[in-house]
Amino acid sequence: MTETFKSLIGNHKGNLKIAEQTFFDEIISTKILHSCAFIKLIFFNCSFHKVNFDGSSFAKCEFNGCTFSESILKRVEFESCRFHNCKITDSNFEKVDFDDTSLNYCQFKKISLLAGYFTDCRINESDFEEINSYGACAIIVDSQISKFNRSINLKGDFSFDDLLNFLKSIPAS
Repeated sequence: MTETFKSLIGNHKGNLKIAEQTFFDEIISTKILHSCAFIKLIFFNCSFHKVNFDGSSFAKCEFNGCTFSESILKRVEFESCRFHNCKITDSNFEKVDFDDTSLNYCQFKKISLLAGYFTDCRINESDFEEINSYGACAIIVDSQISKFNRSINLKGDFSFDDLLNFLKSIPAS
């Protein structure tokens, strides 16, 4: 019998380790998953609503067509992860760390991005709207941004806020 993500997390409040699983069409709502380790997980069309992942880490995970709404991802680490066609709204990404991660065709709206880091990332055709960095912007380091068939390779450290302003100035093809 294949276990679901919901059955694996059960009533735990954190400190879980889940590895090498694939999950389809799950809805996870109002859960606390502090300091968990998620390794080589694949999520297809899963929804995370009001899930608190504070202090958790995701390594080599894939998110395809997933949604995160009103979720807390403070101090979460994403290492070598892939997001494709995901929607992230009204969520807290304070002090999040994206390392060697790709964000393809994703929509970020109304997220808090205080002191986040994007290192060696690829951000392709993704939209960022109403991002709140509280003036202490996120930093993007040695990454590539692609939008409207245009690409920018960044070497060094850049303010995410300045980069968003630049992307907004590029007219659609």
